[in-house]
Amino acid sequence: MFEQYPPQLRRKLYASQQLAIGKAKRNVKCPVCGSLLYKAVGREHQIVEAFCRKCGFNEVIDLALFRTMKLKQIYNEKEGYWYCLHTEQQAG
Repeated sequence: MFEQYPPQLRRKLYASQQLAIGKAKRNVKCPVCGSLLYKAVGREHQIVEAFCRKCGFNEVIDLALFRTMKLKQIYNEKEGYWYCLHTEQQAG
């Protein structure tokens, strides 16, 4: 599978795959528009700089904090865009 890569890179890829065995795989979506950012393995704290190609969101996020986030969006017809409600606004 890794034969086309140099030996040092092959060792790193093999070690990475061994660490991923048995861990949960999940999709990390943009907190603004909901498009796919990453396919993450595991539930540990992984700090990444996320860039969304769809909406332009570009911030540093902790993937562990975003693993259970559900987007609850409302379309603003007057302004013509989608937005997410804050937790306080969702209750009421």
